[in-house]
Amino acid sequence: MPRVRCGLAVVLLILCSSPPAQAAFPELRGPYFGQPLPGATAEIFAPDVISVTGRYEYALGFSPDGQRFLLTVQDGEDVYLVESRIMDGAWTEPARVDLTGGTRADEMEAFFAPDGERVFFAPYDEGLDVRIWQVPVTEEGFGEAAPLAGPAADDPAFFPTCTADGMIYYTNLAQRGVYRARPDSSGHWQAEPAEVEFGGHCFITPDGRTMLLDARADDTLGKGDIYAAFSTADGGWTRPVNLGAGINSEYGESCPSLSSDGRFLFFSRYDEEGEVSQIYWADAMVVAEKRAEVLGDESLIVQRIVTDSMAWALTKDRALLESIIAHDEDYFSFHPDGLEGTRGYAQFEQGFRIWMDDRFETTITAVRDFRCTFSRSGDVAWFSTVVDDCYTWGGQPGCWKDTRWTGVLEKRDGDWVITQMHFSFAAEN
Repeated sequence: MPRVRCGLAVVLLILCSSPPAQAAFPELRGPYFGQPLPGATAEIFAPDVISVTGRYEYALGFSPDGQRFLLTVQDGEDVYLVESRIMDGAWTEPARVDLTGGTRADEMEAFFAPDGERVFFAPYDEGLDVRIWQVPVTEEGFGEAAPLAGPAADDPAFFPTCTADGMIYYTNLAQRGVYRARPDSSGHWQAEPAEVEFGGHCFITPDGRTMLLDARADDTLGKGDIYAAFSTADGGWTRPVNLGAGINSEYGESCPSLSSDGRFLFFSRYDEEGEVSQIYWADAMVVAEKRAEVLGDESLIVQRIVTDSMAWALTKDRALLESIIAHDEDYFSFHPDGLEGTRGYAQFEQGFRIWMDDRFETTITAVRDFRCTFSRSGDVAWFSTVVDDCYTWGGQPGCWKDTRWTGVLEKRDGDWVITQMHFSFAAEN
């Protein structure tokens, strides 16, 4: 069986190795396997836990709620998917999953759809006869997998990721480029070129406005780099831009993806002896900053700040939240459970007595359907979104599910801060 390397081309590797001995799996709690969060410079993700020395790892994907995880692993000639999930507050040891029930020899590159109801992946047989399949996600595991029908299945293809409105983006091996496809009324997936200038292994964001790709170009720092392309007003894409030295290196980088909340960038770096790949991660703000640099559009930066105003609680990064909220008496927020609201930063700050208490634990923060509008001056932004904000208090669960959330940000001394927020639940009939 040929070995599959994640890169712009599928290649056959002739070096084989036995999987290294593994110690007992540690108890890991919190998001991202309880790892310290990275900054702007990429770091190895979960060393000796997910990134195992001497083993290929690539194509990492989290479920929308951040509670499940899929990864492609390559041991010798064996290529397969592993899954881990949070059970009783801790991550389970990654275990092999067989989504096709043995009907295909190897499986790779699995990603959750933004609604969490399906996984798209790329199984294959001898000779790299690779096509895109989908499988329903169940509470127990996965349902019955099936290949896509229609023109999207005509050519060998892999690395499928999906937008919130159901469009998949993938690498078409026969055409050597990024394609996209959507099912018609009969369930046949109609395919077309994505019309991005270059790159492969495209990861599309749920809103369909940002692509992450790997490529070799004139400005590549090593043997392949991570790039980003952004949607334009005419429906096209910008030329992919290199994400820079904080992400890329003298080695090859490939297979980019984002965490479910969009805060962190994951990719493979072939920096082990024999060009074996490990998973690296970094703060994804670099992507938002590139969009602002290329298009003058700060919407991704605003989206990140709004997301951080919830996601800070996953790791109780109080300094992060304090940097986001306006420190004045004009700050105001409405919550669904009362009409008084929070008036002024001093009153807002009192919430830390609960949020930082050991009995309080945030479990899920999922922000979706984000929209943002800017004032003509460019220093005021209005947003709307929907959030799931779930937690436990003393072990008892609670959740703001499908909560409508609107607010206002102002740009002060070059930094965006939130000045008003309004949370509400839909009325029941």
